[in-house]
Amino acid sequence: MKIDIIVGVKNEAEHIERCIRSLMNQTIKDITILVVDGLSQDNTREIVQELIKEDPRIKLLENPQENISSGRNIGLLASKADYVAYLDGHAFVGEDWLDTLLSSFKDFKDNYRLAGVGSTYASPDDDSSFGKTVAYCVQTVFGGLRTSFREEEEINPVETVAFALYKRSILEKEGIIYDEKMTQCEDTDFNHQLVKNGYIILKHPKALVYQYRRKNILQFARQMIKYGEGRYKLIDKYRETLHYHHLIPVIGIFYLIFTLISLILFIFNLINSDYLIIILVPLLLYLLMDVIYTLLIITKHGSFKNIYALLIFPTIHIGYGIGLLSGLVLD
Repeated sequence: MKIDIIVGVKNEAEHIERCIRSLMNQTIKDITILVVDGLSQDNTREIVQELIKEDPRIKLLENPQENISSGRNIGLLASKADYVAYLDGHAFVGEDWLDTLLSSFKDFKDNYRLAGVGSTYASPDDDSSFGKTVAYCVQTVFGGLRTSFREEEEINPVETVAFALYKRSILEKEGIIYDEKMTQCEDTDFNHQLVKNGYIILKHPKALVYQYRRKNILQFARQMIKYGEGRYKLIDKYRETLHYHHLIPVIGIFYLIFTLISLILFIFNLINSDYLIIILVPLLLYLLMDVIYTLLIITKHGSFKNIYALLIFPTIHIGYGIGLLSGLVLD
């Protein structure tokens, strides 16, 4: 059973060699590594070309539109394998990653109308303290927003998953491709097309993908705003993907605005302290949850460096809410 792995990249010189070597070292050898470059300005292409000299299974393709969805579509069009999987250029995997996904697909294909089996995010040992803390935060109920970042203990059907292996004949039969207008949530859009057609997507807790995270709070905040914008595009396209938990960060944004106005009114003696205390109760409860989950992370991982979580949780919620609202306003 041949597998093609699509690796969409743009300016990934820092991590691309480790990514590709992790694929070169897979226990399954009948693979092709399709690196689709989005006109990188660093030396990503040169690194890939050097690796091609070592391993002819690597192919370098060009993505003139530069975004990840178009890159994956280029890879899908070029693929002739039985199965197709994908990985990002700033991630890497263990040598049994493909074997775990493929074995699971074969084990469960008679139990479900199965289209794909996806992976679980993990934090690299050499990631920054901030990056590791981001990974820990998004794996919790409080920070995960019910996304594919959440930790699972068993192989389960999910609405969406990242870094999946799909049976290519199913994608061709159903005409499933990536929506190139989706610059975020492209995985969720892709998987929802399959789910709408009656297929099941599984997530495997032991198919680990080690992904490097944003290095500071500003980069992470921008990423969360983009995630929120992407979620709005997805909801606008598929109204059935809207769930109550998507609205909680938006409600939180309006609550913060209301609280700020209330504080101003209190300063000018336009409301009394009793009303202000009532208004502040939800904020105080949120801050308590923030502290509790931060302490849980610090305790679980044994490092006070995870104190970053105090800022990361609010950044997730506020950034996501701002992105969702901005998508609505811009639309």
